[in-house]
Amino acid sequence: MIFKSDDGKTFNQEQAIDLLVSLVATDANSEKKWRGFYNSLSSTELQGEWDYYWKA
Repeated sequence: MIFKSDDGKTFNQEQAIDLLVSLVATDANSEKKWRGFYNSLSSTELQGEWDYYWKA
């Protein structure tokens, strides 16, 4: 899978994950944001996200 930024730069999946992890690590509120995101999903939606990522 290839990801493309708004300015046209491309990233493979590993690079995109590394970038997201580095961005989250610098955000003091990242834990609250992720918790809020996951709490907003039903267990079925969470399972779907898990399966999409890990089984793809």
